[in-house]
Amino acid sequence: MPETAFSFSHLETPSPGATLPPGRHLVRGWVWPKPGGHFVDVRARVGDRIFAGVHGLPRPDLATHFHTGRPVALAEFAIAVELNASDRETVLEALTIEGRWIPFQIVNWTIAAGAAPVDFAIPRGPLRWIDHGHGLRQLLRAAARHPGESLAGLAAQLADELPWPRVLRDAPTPLIGFVDEPASVCCCRFGRIPAFGHLFHPTQRIRRILATVDLQSWQLLAIHQPSPGPAAFYTQYPHARACGFIGLVDVPAQLPNPVSLRIYAELEDGSLHLGPVVRTRLHTQEAEKDPGPATASFDSALTAWEQALAKREMSVARDADLDRIVSELRTAHAASARLRPAPTVPALVTAPARAAAPLPSRVLLATHGLSLQGAPRFLLELGCALAAAGARLQVVSAEDGPLRAAFESLGATVRILDCTSVMQAGSPAAATSALADLAAEPDWAAADLVIANSFTTFWAVHAAKAADRPVLFYVHESTTPASFYGQRVPPPVISLTEEAFALADLVSFTTASTRNCHLGYGRPERHRLTPGWVDVAALDTWAATQDRAALRRDLGVQPGEQLVCNIGTVSDRKGQHTFARAVDLLGRRHPELMARTRFLLLGGRDTPFDTMLADTLADLGHANLLVHPETTDYLRYYLAADLFACSSYEESSPRVVFEAMALGVPIIASAVHGVPELVRDGLEACLLPPGDTVAWADGLARLLATPTVGRELAARARARAENQFAAPAVMARHLALAATAALRPG
Repeated sequence: MPETAFSFSHLETPSPGATLPPGRHLVRGWVWPKPGGHFVDVRARVGDRIFAGVHGLPRPDLATHFHTGRPVALAEFAIAVELNASDRETVLEALTIEGRWIPFQIVNWTIAAGAAPVDFAIPRGPLRWIDHGHGLRQLLRAAARHPGESLAGLAAQLADELPWPRVLRDAPTPLIGFVDEPASVCCCRFGRIPAFGHLFHPTQRIRRILATVDLQSWQLLAIHQPSPGPAAFYTQYPHARACGFIGLVDVPAQLPNPVSLRIYAELEDGSLHLGPVVRTRLHTQEAEKDPGPATASFDSALTAWEQALAKREMSVARDADLDRIVSELRTAHAASARLRPAPTVPALVTAPARAAAPLPSRVLLATHGLSLQGAPRFLLELGCALAAAGARLQVVSAEDGPLRAAFESLGATVRILDCTSVMQAGSPAAATSALADLAAEPDWAAADLVIANSFTTFWAVHAAKAADRPVLFYVHESTTPASFYGQRVPPPVISLTEEAFALADLVSFTTASTRNCHLGYGRPERHRLTPGWVDVAALDTWAATQDRAALRRDLGVQPGEQLVCNIGTVSDRKGQHTFARAVDLLGRRHPELMARTRFLLLGGRDTPFDTMLADTLADLGHANLLVHPETTDYLRYYLAADLFACSSYEESSPRVVFEAMALGVPIIASAVHGVPELVRDGLEACLLPPGDTVAWADGLARLLATPTVGRELAARARARAENQFAAPAVMARHLALAATAALRPG
């Protein structure tokens, strides 16, 4: 079998050196990496032409041969390659998990010029409404980002990036099915893409449907969902009545566009089959946060997009669905004109170091919830400072939670408000009515100042201003309301959230990068920078009473082991799913290091994402990679850890980073939004691209293998916490900002 420094492979058909007629042939074979490597996809290169392949067909024989420890090796590939008489060489390439295409075999065939051509059939079909519409939406965003570039050029570039055809493999006989999403253009939100469609076997029941992009691990999809369309079309098959599948699939950030999604079906007889395979061109959630509309007209953008598709000979299905999405995009484009940023944005002003006016005596604190998450804890600590300064507190929250008792211990009255009608307002009139009802519930008018914490408390801003009360609006979200809510709330709710930025007397951001997400609405001159804080002295007092060795034993750490703690609410935004993949890659590349390291993900709850993460961890099969449930007794994890990880895709000023800094734990974290404003790469932390599983595996290996490097980073991070973010000095700025806001400076 052909062998390279990194792979074994074998070409099964056509045989190397064979004489072939011209035309499209199906090239089949397999490729397998050497230890430490991992292949994600395959393709063929003939001159300057590239032919996408289907990779990952299951092979039990190769699993046995390469001692994988699994029932099958996802090693077989099939590539439809068009060969001409002038072609001399075909290069087969593999996509590594690092995101690089590398050649693994070069094949030479003789093409008989006079022979009748062959044409191996490949899936074909026009662009659907969803493909066309998602592409047009991206073109409008690109025009907003690059107003100086021509629409024709932007449209041509985007059209060239569309995978064509999208479907690489139809569901093979006897399977019947189709993948509706991802479309040709898709948002990879927090490292995950949707998988939606239908799949069934005419006679056997499907036991499981699994999906994967990286072939490293796969996700279980929800199956046997109602499927009225297939049921009506395939009336002869009972299994068509509930053959829908739906789910989300992880995508490492380092993989290049387009990526391939494979759908596998496990039948009731235990056999595993590769079903349909589709490709998609991805963008991240960051691309959907751009403020402001495209400067060109909607019709000009639509024309440019249609012409670019026609130039690539991409046909489009013209139907009512296409008309609907074009109409929706036209309406949204016109409405976005109000989001156009100011021509000049004033510099972000830092809150004063001390108050120039008396602190308000009656403060109403508004929060979206009373959970153990970072934003409610931020508000609790701010409330402690306000109470210590003599303010009387009232708390309103959209949800109850464990922090209620802590607020009540400050003497605050806590009221839980039903915000359902506001969040479901489907029209401006309904929104106005719902806000009026909400404003009548608590005594907003009795407050000298209303502090609304996070933009999910926009309703408090509206209610307070209806009562003519001053408002200080804290915004922690490094994303726009439209991107945050997506389709989960009606458009009027998003408008209300954006309007709150203009209504508030002052809007506080803990980092400049978070403020930059919100320049498309509101009044930027009212923005203030008020950094987050950490109570270094209190943490030192607590740490002095702890026995680190005992804490490590309690967490199951054995002598000679290292402990890595990823602390944060388990959710897609926090990135535990791609962190787990990075740990798995670490184990493949550094098995000895992996064997003496324990990984704990603290923050587990009972959510669909927790279930998905548990399935992924079970599939990866590492006994030393575990989830612990969220707890109020979380500080011990820092003190026990040799390394703290924050793998988030989106952050502002995460308190977990502050706490790790103060407690002297080496930090490895995502270089997102406000995090580099807290700790700097190579100085106080190791900062990495979010979701890049290879970069994270390498970063973990470096810090675990050289603990002295981590200790040096931790010492500088501790000093920075003391000098820049210690609670006494920083909290004084927050109290000063509250006093200023109460004076209605605008």
